[in-house]
Amino acid sequence: MNFLRRLKPSSREGSLAIILLVAVGGTGLINPRFLTGDGTRDLLTSASVVALLAIGIAPIVVMRQIDLSIASTVGLTAWLIADMSAKNPEFTWVQCFMVGPIIGMAVGVLNGLLVAGLRLPSLVVTLGTLYIVRGLVYVVSNSVDYNAQEMPPSLLDLGQKVFFGLLPFTFLLVIIAMLAVAFFMKYTKGGRDAYAIGSNPPAADLVGLKVFRRTFLAFVFSGFMAGLAGVFYLMRFAQVDSTAFYGQELAVVAAVVIGGVTIMGGSGTVVGAVIGALLVQTIQGGLAALGVDAFWKSAINGLLLIIAIYADRVLAVRNEKQLLAQRIRERV
Repeated sequence: MNFLRRLKPSSREGSLAIILLVAVGGTGLINPRFLTGDGTRDLLTSASVVALLAIGIAPIVVMRQIDLSIASTVGLTAWLIADMSAKNPEFTWVQCFMVGPIIGMAVGVLNGLLVAGLRLPSLVVTLGTLYIVRGLVYVVSNSVDYNAQEMPPSLLDLGQKVFFGLLPFTFLLVIIAMLAVAFFMKYTKGGRDAYAIGSNPPAADLVGLKVFRRTFLAFVFSGFMAGLAGVFYLMRFAQVDSTAFYGQELAVVAAVVIGGVTIMGGSGTVVGAVIGALLVQTIQGGLAALGVDAFWKSAINGLLLIIAIYADRVLAVRNEKQLLAQRIRERV
């Protein structure tokens, strides 16, 4: 029931859902195929990687941090899994789902130790690990590309599975992850602590919240999801090279912020982040149908990010004024 209340038109998620429906309808007018079963499956499949990453970094953004290394981690994970499967024909989808998150968690542990342990700015740290991991991809790949012939057939077959005629396997996992993380953030002490830390980090230290542990685990979780997204990438594209998922950090951050997770910390939900990912992907699909250049797609992502940040600021100021007016009325 709480999930349904979140989708009321008056809520941020409900407003986003309405905007998403309008965007889907508009894209359908441009490209009628977009509203067919195949079009819906393509949208959900293509949005799966970004949506999974959005779920991964949403708790970090709630805690007033950021992780820019996620796209590079996806590229590293995807290439290493493809390389392992090419050298070992017995490699299965089970091993892919085991190896991918482990690689991602290694990057997450590094980010977590630097940010939570040394109290370094997450923007600077993860920008550094972004370049380190991307450089590592170039070094280990040595310009070697892999395609469907070198990948586990069981993994590619899994990526083609569809439930109820519309729901791809990858997006089904996204929904499961979204519901699990949404439950954790709302109903567990760890989730509530994340909101408290993001609302006022100095106060969180003073009242004895486990800031190091929460922050460290949030980055490890982000790395875990990035590693899993690397597996999703292979299932989606069935090929990988050293530039895999290059420069897609902006799309993920835009999806999260558009979805209502404010960069000032302390508010937002993973449900909104997933809707934001679908909205960003729908807009990108509409631009592709219009034949818009890739540069303008990135520019529009940036514009959407700025608009979302401005909207969050306007809402914050309005809420502060309402709270102040309420306190004045109570005193009178």
